[in-house]
Amino acid sequence: MNPIPIIHFGLGPIGQEIGRAAANEPRVTSVGAVDIAPELQEFTLNQVCDADLPALPIVPSLAQVQAPAGAVVLQATVSKLEQARNQLMAAIARGYHVVSTCEELVWPWEDHPQLARELDEAARKAGVTLLGVGVNPGMVMDTLPALVSRLVNAIERVHVARFVDVLERRVPLQEKNGLGKDPAWVQAQLDQGAMGHVGLKDSVWMLAAGLGWELDAVAVESRALVAQEGFESGLGWVAAGQCKGVRQEAQGLIAGDPRITMELVMEAGVAGGTRDELFITGDQTLHMRLTGIHGDKATAAIVINQALRIPAMPPGLQTMLTAPLAPKSQYET
Repeated sequence: MNPIPIIHFGLGPIGQEIGRAAANEPRVTSVGAVDIAPELQEFTLNQVCDADLPALPIVPSLAQVQAPAGAVVLQATVSKLEQARNQLMAAIARGYHVVSTCEELVWPWEDHPQLARELDEAARKAGVTLLGVGVNPGMVMDTLPALVSRLVNAIERVHVARFVDVLERRVPLQEKNGLGKDPAWVQAQLDQGAMGHVGLKDSVWMLAAGLGWELDAVAVESRALVAQEGFESGLGWVAAGQCKGVRQEAQGLIAGDPRITMELVMEAGVAGGTRDELFITGDQTLHMRLTGIHGDKATAAIVINQALRIPAMPPGLQTMLTAPLAPKSQYET
């Protein structure tokens, strides 16, 4: 099997991590690199990623990349689907598949139905596939619970919890979760939708689809967490009384009953440490605890792994629920 040609689109911290993951995967080969940041365009792909990659120039536009139709764009640029649209349409127009870290692309059918249809129709017409991926949304709070749920009949409830000690993560994530800010200001930002995790509600809708449930609504509550004592962070000293993170909860409701509950805690020094937990209640009660996931490395891994699988997927806007478990070469002759 010839290596799959890939194009790196977005070379911020996640994009660089994807580059390093690509360097360790012989089944892909880098053929292009795109980023709009002028300071990155002064370097080559291997220099920016500090990895054994080709010395490709970093260009500001996908139109400047010379790659064959059927190449896979690894998009790591924005979280909002509206902002990602033009980049996705440019890739489709050139006959490229796309594996994207855009959180709102993981399950866009509820909040962005018109845009989802537009992208789906364009991709089908071009014969290419679009796939939104990630740790969360995209795997631990939706795809994985949907898969594990096949072990249980007569499911009554599903509870998914993700706890992340943001002191173990990069500074931008600490900033995104309000460390060191006035909790009242953070709460106002959360209430306005200007802060907080993107995609939690989408994970609820996605898991419901995997369970075959039709939800009436998804309710989300977000709360700023207040430090009881001071501590050092990547952003400097956080004093008692300042924000130390964010807790969000989303409920998938059927006839007013929260059949799906998702809890996401992004907190400095979170009690019990970084972990993921899953509870499924039905004819059995399952409890799964998963530790050791590093968000950035796991995101890069899933992007590369799905780049290997996207040629096996039908054209159009697909999701991780429709993604094959095996790469194409392992089951096609």
